[in-house]
Amino acid sequence: MPAILFATHNPWKALLFRPAFAAFGFDLETLNGQSAALLPENGATALENALAKACQVHSPQHPWTFGDDAGLSIDALNGEPGLQTRRWAGHFSDQVDDQTWLDYLLSRLQGVPAEKRSAHFFSAWVLVAPDGCTYTRQIKWPFMIAEHPLRPINPGSPISSVRIGPPDDLANRQSEILHELQTWGILAQLQAQVVENMPARQNEVNR
Repeated sequence: MPAILFATHNPWKALLFRPAFAAFGFDLETLNGQSAALLPENGATALENALAKACQVHSPQHPWTFGDDAGLSIDALNGEPGLQTRRWAGHFSDQVDDQTWLDYLLSRLQGVPAEKRSAHFFSAWVLVAPDGCTYTRQIKWPFMIAEHPLRPINPGSPISSVRIGPPDDLANRQSEILHELQTWGILAQLQAQVVENMPARQNEVNR
């Protein structure tokens, strides 16, 4: 099965998505460790940013590419931090450490009662196939935010410490992503197409 290049340098995202893609037989490569810089995320929506990233790394060397962009919307904060979650709409730089980000979040929610600490992740996914066709999906995942940390931070994801849910946040998020990919169905379709074409490709190699 072909490898899919995931347009990200974020090791947390690689942990989240790699098992789900492997379930469909696809190896997921990332830009982690590479010097290639992605374009600034200047899109007005998560979908615009995901599309830009997937298209930027699409090439004859990488005919299958995947881009995603995501944000966090907290109801009690009128949708903050929004699309630029890590930077909190310009309050921080991209290099802000996890603990500083988490401390700021908890300070902003200080005094907000448990029943009003609702939030959701919003994500956009874009898969670019070898023929240049793009496939897109947008998702929302609602959850509640605890008043105090429930577990250690998963590096690269400070919200994981206060997201109310199963104790293993990584495994839970991986399960959610796999479910969404199954619902989307595009990987299953592409997997079937690749498998169908494999004998013809093998014959060409043997000639």
